[in-house]
Amino acid sequence: MIKTTIGIALSGGGARAAAHIGVLQALNDHGIFPTHVSGTSGGAVIGALYCTGYAPIEILELTKTASFLHIFKLGLGFKSIRDMSRLKEFLYYHIKYDFEELQTPLFLSATNLDSGLNEIMSEGKLLPAVMASCAIPLIFKPFNFNGNTYVDGGILNNLPVDVLKEKCQFVFGSNVSGLEKGKKVNSRLEIAHRCLQLAIRTNVEPRLKMCDHAIEIQDAFHFGIFDIQKTQELFDIGYTATVNEMEAIKLKIAAKGLFLNY
Repeated sequence: MIKTTIGIALSGGGARAAAHIGVLQALNDHGIFPTHVSGTSGGAVIGALYCTGYAPIEILELTKTASFLHIFKLGLGFKSIRDMSRLKEFLYYHIKYDFEELQTPLFLSATNLDSGLNEIMSEGKLLPAVMASCAIPLIFKPFNFNGNTYVDGGILNNLPVDVLKEKCQFVFGSNVSGLEKGKKVNSRLEIAHRCLQLAIRTNVEPRLKMCDHAIEIQDAFHFGIFDIQKTQELFDIGYTATVNEMEAIKLKIAAKGLFLNY
């Protein structure tokens, strides 16, 4: 039997990306194992760990460790936060591979400030690619890599479905980057973040329509990008949202004449 190729795109969203772990766990529990993964920002971190070989439940446990909690502990006055050194330390300890050595092919979205274009990284050094994808403007410094300057991939492509459509028979999108309507913003940082949310939502909406099945984890939209201590709650939300859609998911897979890879 020919192996069914299943892709999943994991959106950015800071701490909210923990909901992706629940999505992956629910899919695995029902016999659906992605053969290709793409991700942006927080989704890039989760995707890198998953493709390295960590089971979703193991990734959840990593998100509760002190080294992970410190990554997004906001403190704009501290250089160690702005230059992502804590993220680098976490990734260096837990990810020992480059792209070509991963168990599952991975594609990461980053924004090249020099060219003004989105880049999908899938070859060579993995750790710098994850960091380039995670460089949230106004929070982290732009990341320099291979002679280019990068910021968060979500600015231009927060749900990198495009690359998966070229390679997979069935593609999921897991989105945690929603927009809370009616929310009041006051400070300059809040206004800047709101503008970033608007730009991101604009590039997510058409990509959701490209998915064979899009999982919009709306209950995660109410969390902040720095709610890093709520990973268990976000995991549960992602898991429940996916299980609730499982019947529809399996019907769509069957309708395309595909079989699950057990």
